[in-house]
Amino acid sequence: MPKTNGSGQAQTLSPAQLDQLLDAAPGPDHRALWAIMRFTGSRVSETLALRWGAIHQERVVFIKATTKTKSTREVLIAPRLHLELGTYRVEWAARYERQPGNRDWLFPGRWPNEPLTRQSADKALRLTMNDLAMPSGCSLHSFRRSLATTMARSGTNLKVVAAFTGHRSLQQLAGYIDVNQADELCALAALGGGV
Repeated sequence: MPKTNGSGQAQTLSPAQLDQLLDAAPGPDHRALWAIMRFTGSRVSETLALRWGAIHQERVVFIKATTKTKSTREVLIAPRLHLELGTYRVEWAARYERQPGNRDWLFPGRWPNEPLTRQSADKALRLTMNDLAMPSGCSLHSFRRSLATTMARSGTNLKVVAAFTGHRSLQQLAGYIDVNQADELCALAALGGGV
């Protein structure tokens, strides 16, 4: 059931829809924000709390003070995310006329000493989704659910998916993975019997 008026699950998006969304981002900050959430499965609160020191050559580190589970999580950086972050670093440096330091917010808000707010991130996403006529029920949580669903459908071991999302149990993770009729038919076909 797609999310409606704050109830239900956030709509999952296909990789093509996520590409379309990134391409239509209103600015380099939102594009990088959405790319991190898309390729790490992070929550928006974790992502907005990132500082430049959390971005390493191969991994993004979500420190325990900012995660819902209160445990540090290191997520491998996908090649596409690496490119997005490199482009964003150049944009960030041009905007603030200096290179970012480790303690600088990755996504500054109205003032450089505070992070971008969840409300601002949500508003930008909703406006962009409306412009693109994306499915109803999409939210900032759609990136997280889309990662979990796409990885699971590709056959990725669920423990690996949980390493990205930070879920402590496979039972918790299961709630993030969409099941559609094609998944059900595939499961029945695996049983044999002429489906």
